[in-house]
Amino acid sequence: MNIQEIYEIATAVLLSVGGGAAIVFALSSWLGKVWANRLMVSEKAKFESELEHLKAELNEEFEKNHLNYKEKIELYKEVSNPIIDIIILVHPQGKPTAEQMAVFDKRRLLITAQLAMFAPQSVFNKYNGFIDYIYNSFEGKEEYSFSKFREIALQFLSEIRKDIGVYTDNVTYTGSR
Repeated sequence: MNIQEIYEIATAVLLSVGGGAAIVFALSSWLGKVWANRLMVSEKAKFESELEHLKAELNEEFEKNHLNYKEKIELYKEVSNPIIDIIILVHPQGKPTAEQMAVFDKRRLLITAQLAMFAPQSVFNKYNGFIDYIYNSFEGKEEYSFSKFREIALQFLSEIRKDIGVYTDNVTYTGSR
């Protein structure tokens, strides 16, 4: 064997090994892309399914919170009616009748139960302080003063505003009456 033949054999071996390596490299690259695409499609479907599930949960939570918010606003609107009614009755006369107090008590108990279910403790406490002032005034334990009534009422309303997220500051009366 001469050098030329050795060189030809070596070149043939290198070309066949190199050609095989090129074929193996090309096939492995193609196979890697196929597997990657399949995995990506699988992962994408999994993430889309999870995203839809999270969207549904978020929508459900939004609906629940929205309904709760609307209920709170309606409740807070309703809370003021019996208080306004009793103050209108009391203001010119000084003291409500037993019948008027019975009507007020019934409405007050209903509102107390509703506030206990839907309002935070801070609102419930301000409401009870407000009711206590009204009863103390009617029972002669405390002298009724419209300015004090207004101050307590505005504290109660400030807590309501904070609860429903309208404002975080306190409502104050700055007039002269």
